[in-house]
Amino acid sequence: MVLAPGDVNLTFKRYVETPVALTIEDDVVTKIEGSGVDTELLRSYYSAWNDPEAYAVSHVGWGMNPGARWDALAMYDRSQINGTEQRAFEGNFLFSTGANETAGRFTDCHFDFPMRNCSIELDGQLIIDHGRLVDPRLA
Repeated sequence: MVLAPGDVNLTFKRYVETPVALTIEDDVVTKIEGSGVDTELLRSYYSAWNDPEAYAVSHVGWGMNPGARWDALAMYDRSQINGTEQRAFEGNFLFSTGANETAGRFTDCHFDFPMRNCSIELDGQLIIDHGRLVDPRLA
């Protein structure tokens, strides 16, 4: 999976500026590759917890709110935002790692990455097409 420029790292409350490739095997991030500060920040933060569970896939989902703004993060100070709009903006794919109480994983490390311009299928049905929510009545 590649985090592309403009995707969001909600743990750091910043937009990704350089591509970061995450290799995922058996639901665990096994490699973090790329050049630039985004890759270095992820490697550093994950490793600081010294917790293998931090690298596990926590949950995934997609945004359905046409009123939520991807660009709202740029309009607020970091202390004034929790990333709700970025999690919810229509057509995003949310990929998360780390803590997941339902799975019995209680690590302090957690990342939420709302990603733009993705295409997502669920059980063979197209849900997100290049960042656009597909109306199931039209599919």
